[in-house]
Amino acid sequence: MEGQRLDIVDKAQVIREQELERALNENRAHFVGEDVDFLHCLECGVEIPSERRAAIHRCKLCVDCQTSQEAQAKHYRKP
Repeated sequence: MEGQRLDIVDKAQVIREQELERALNENRAHFVGEDVDFLHCLECGVEIPSERRAAIHRCKLCVDCQTSQEAQAKHYRKP
């Protein structure tokens, strides 16, 4: 009986590890490609603060342009 319980626990552990590995791989997929840090906003050319670049991987827009872009996307979003 104890051996069967351990088998179930072992199987659960293997499944959990597989799920974790799959989640990590999906997350890594978002970072595939050229790893470029943009120093200046692609829209307005203003320098992007180093804190923003550190916080947002491959940040391309300054806060103002990103906010504007998100507001415009929200305005045109289908209900």
